[in-house]
Amino acid sequence: MRRVKESLHVVTEDDQSPKMFYRGGNWLHVVSVIDEWREINNWWDLGGLGGEMHFYVVLAGNYGVYQLCRDERGNWYLVGVFD
Repeated sequence: MRRVKESLHVVTEDDQSPKMFYRGGNWLHVVSVIDEWREINNWWDLGGLGGEMHFYVVLAGNYGVYQLCRDERGNWYLVGVFD
């Protein structure tokens, strides 16, 4: 997995899981959520992202696998791309 840190625009389902996200000039639909978990991180973890983080590993419609996270303020980030 290649680590990245990009802010994302994400549309969510009613349960707040990602439905689609905007990256590289395209909306990518989430085909399935492969895994999800929560972590509590220090501010210096993940390049300044801290507090409670909700992580999702998703399969997108372009057949890419991505790791997304939502911080406790509701901001979304792309934190990993599986090659």
